[in-house]
Amino acid sequence: MKLAYEEAKNKLIDSVSVTTAETVDLEKSYGRVLAEDIVAAENVPSFDRSPYDGYAFRAEDTAIADDMIDGHGSAVAISENVPGIGTDRSSERSGVVLRVIENIRAGQLPEKKVVPGTAVRLMTGACLPEGADAICKYEDTDFTDTEVVLKRKYKTGENVIYAGEDMKKGQIIARAGTVIDAGLAGAMASLGIISVPVYKRLRTGLISTGDEVAELGEELKKGQIRNSNRYSISAALEKYNIDTVYLGHVDDDEESIIRMIERGLRECDVLISTGGVSVGDYDLVISAMKKAGLDILCDGVVIKPGMASAYGVKEGKLMLALSGNPASSLTNLQCVCMPALRKMAGYLDYDHRLVDMRISEGYTNKSSNTRFLRGKLGYRDGEVWLEYSSSQGNVVISSAIGCDAYGIIPPKSGQILEGKMIKGFLI
Repeated sequence: MKLAYEEAKNKLIDSVSVTTAETVDLEKSYGRVLAEDIVAAENVPSFDRSPYDGYAFRAEDTAIADDMIDGHGSAVAISENVPGIGTDRSSERSGVVLRVIENIRAGQLPEKKVVPGTAVRLMTGACLPEGADAICKYEDTDFTDTEVVLKRKYKTGENVIYAGEDMKKGQIIARAGTVIDAGLAGAMASLGIISVPVYKRLRTGLISTGDEVAELGEELKKGQIRNSNRYSISAALEKYNIDTVYLGHVDDDEESIIRMIERGLRECDVLISTGGVSVGDYDLVISAMKKAGLDILCDGVVIKPGMASAYGVKEGKLMLALSGNPASSLTNLQCVCMPALRKMAGYLDYDHRLVDMRISEGYTNKSSNTRFLRGKLGYRDGEVWLEYSSSQGNVVISSAIGCDAYGIIPPKSGQILEGKMIKGFLI
């Protein structure tokens, strides 16, 4: 039974479950998929600190600073009743003068408390001393070894990085199903996480079929084609951290195909075959799948390229039988099958994210097939365009070079003019 594109994609998604989890060292976790939520066990930072080289002080001590400067930049007298607070009356150094009582570098604990009329010199990342509630940059002050002149009023909390400002204790930092990127790896390190629960990498077995297929390194005889599917499919899966193992090539013999399928189901989580799924006398894969005990989900998808295909399941294992045509197998894998594989691999966002894009050339689709256009995303005047080659045939793999997106042309959509908006997705 052939299924429409969305129906086939969703049926595959519904037929699979996520793989099991394991724990890996943080330094080996990049690109892996979280198997559990990451919850902050502590505040980051764990203390109030400075984002700059500068001075920490009481914001209250600067309350009168804005009134101290007249239109010519000279100091205006203020009350000297507050111990430690003075005014610099020179036109070059106008502002509130505070006495510097300590220098604190990053990693050093303050020894003195900031009291009225005093300030502490801080290095970037240094701990905010008790009593201080504001920070200014060096370049915004005049200073000596013993004094600092603040030239304006500061608010409480200004330029202070408070404990937990980055991550708060109890906060969910990342959900299960999130891919560990550089930012998440750094966040987990900041939380002191040494090992990470991740989903195991799927093990996918690849099988090629057909008397006409030659492996790389073998002499290419007349009538044969090289086994490009093995390499394009492996590369497409590697992007999602899915391991592949090449189980080998089988000729057009049903018993040999059955044995290879049974082996693949024993050794792998997923089995992908190429070739032998059309309606010819030597297209034996679907029959072999049934005899190997797989429940067939569908035996074709109404898309182009990639219609010839079959999907089956057995005891939690998934088999994808794809066309032997290079563009067909890759398109079917990326457009129909990949969401289910990402779900198995544990991805939180496993389905395609549709985006609007304009097409660089007109296209006509009068057939009942959903048509996928291989192309590259570009930008014109702030809008997304799909730049695609007119060479979109089933056997044309060269148009997949540099392909980073597919445009979706609905069935019987007729003529779509250049520049018209369509739906598509990134790969």
